[in-house]
Amino acid sequence: MISVRIRGIYSTALTKIFLDSGFKIIQPSEIIRERFGFADENKKGEVEPNLYVHDRMDRQGITVAGDRFYYKEIIKVLRSILDDAIFRGSLQASLGMMHPQIQVRESSLMQMIKASNMIGEHIDIEFPGLSKRRLDEIRNTVTPTVSGHHYYKACGGRISMMVDIAERMLREGCEREEVESLLRENVSRILPRTGWRISMEHAKIAGQTFNLGLAKIVRFSMEDRKMILLRRIFSKGVYDGLNVHKDKGDYAISEIRIGDLSFRTRYFSKDEEYKGTYININTPIELYPRKIRYVDLETDICVWPNGEVKRIDAEKLEDALSLGLISERLAEISKREIKNILNSISLEEERESIHFLSDESSWE
Repeated sequence: MISVRIRGIYSTALTKIFLDSGFKIIQPSEIIRERFGFADENKKGEVEPNLYVHDRMDRQGITVAGDRFYYKEIIKVLRSILDDAIFRGSLQASLGMMHPQIQVRESSLMQMIKASNMIGEHIDIEFPGLSKRRLDEIRNTVTPTVSGHHYYKACGGRISMMVDIAERMLREGCEREEVESLLRENVSRILPRTGWRISMEHAKIAGQTFNLGLAKIVRFSMEDRKMILLRRIFSKGVYDGLNVHKDKGDYAISEIRIGDLSFRTRYFSKDEEYKGTYININTPIELYPRKIRYVDLETDICVWPNGEVKRIDAEKLEDALSLGLISERLAEISKREIKNILNSISLEEERESIHFLSDESSWE
């Protein structure tokens, strides 16, 4: 029997998952011991666990360390339950585990993995939006849990404390709808709103994280979760994917809906000439107090002014699947998103987004 020690904001949900999978929980925290009715003798324990599980520093997932022989088991369990989890770390534990017949070529993604030191003594498992929601559901089978619990906990600070208060109210018998409505109202006062500048955190499957720079929120409706971001371009170069010249003074207009699996960035010159659209395919977009965040799924769609539309880097998504970094379900979800986008693109609509530049005061 595999033994696991768990700590962090995902402890309750993971304890439930691992118990249901036949694992033994070693040295549970006091709250976990109470929730699951563990005997007192299991509180500390003299036997060292096979695996140690704890939060990542950014609370966007977990780190698993310990006996590498058991890594594949924990990956297998979590992959079967969480659609969009990203599995990084000991390559031997994940490479080809689900598809041992696949021969992985030396792709650009593989090179990125080596450069980021992914091949190591631990596993890094990221929990994007879909995974957090599923973990909410699992936690709720153990103890009253608000919708969005793990997302709120990942926010940290005051929002995390608000969740504790809300869930205490649930345990005391307060109506769920009223509690969650009050929680959303209070959280919304902390989250970014129209006029704010926020960063765009672009996490890669291989583990690197890039900040795309500050963007001004020129429109945001919390009700429909739609956000329009404007960025000014201050350097020359070439736009990735589009291979179009990037000039100082250009504008980037990003249209985002919180929770969506893609978003569009349209590029215009300082003279408002349309240069093209880059459509990013990603895990659900999450909004945090100072940023938006998602995991980029490597493949994207480009639209050019002449009407040409093309999917790019399709092989990178397949490489991620072959390497065991993502599940087949996430690959299929992404492919459906791509198909829907390709069937609905309108060049006229892409050009018309220039109207977001009409209010020059938005840059003040």
